[in-house]
Amino acid sequence: GLKQVIDGLSQTVFTMAISLSAVTLGLHVAHKITRYVPRVRRAPVSLRYIFRIICVLMYAGTIPAYFKASPKFRHEATAALLFSYPGTLTRYALATTLTPRVKLLPLGTFVANVFGTALLGGFHILQRLPTLPSPNSCALLQGLMDGYCGCLTTVSTFAVEIGALKSKRAWLYFMLSWVVSQLSLLVIVGSSWWAGNIDDSRVCHYI
Repeated sequence: GLKQVIDGLSQTVFTMAISLSAVTLGLHVAHKITRYVPRVRRAPVSLRYIFRIICVLMYAGTIPAYFKASPKFRHEATAALLFSYPGTLTRYALATTLTPRVKLLPLGTFVANVFGTALLGGFHILQRLPTLPSPNSCALLQGLMDGYCGCLTTVSTFAVEIGALKSKRAWLYFMLSWVVSQLSLLVIVGSSWWAGNIDDSRVCHYI
């Protein structure tokens, strides 16, 4: 009802205020301490490849860790780790592919946030279906929400980009992102809820 609408608007305003304040504070502190931080030469190419190999091996280790982990905390840890890497790569691909094509607003971040929000709505619905087959399905859905969607969507980059844009374009970027994301949730979550296909009070059981 009206209380939830006010709560949602309050969270939106509070989140953006904190994010923009954090960006401003970070820039201020960085300017103050830059003179005291020693300059580091660019890392050798071989060292960068070594770090990439280590990162890939660490991610590969999450696959057996997921299947060996206890179901009691599988959804909270390893399931999220399992999907975090693909989520990060998706956002990187969107940013490098779409953002340079449009000058009006950062299209890559816009698509990542809207798409991630829509996925969160879809996974929210799936978790509340009475026909969800198994506890593992709950864990995987939670992992997709926390890991994939958590790494695909971004508030920090969104705040930095808003701060870098001029006033009118910043407001356009913010309002367009917020309105389109809310409409996507309205269509995905609202239609299922109003049709009576889900029970929003139902808790997804992992064990």
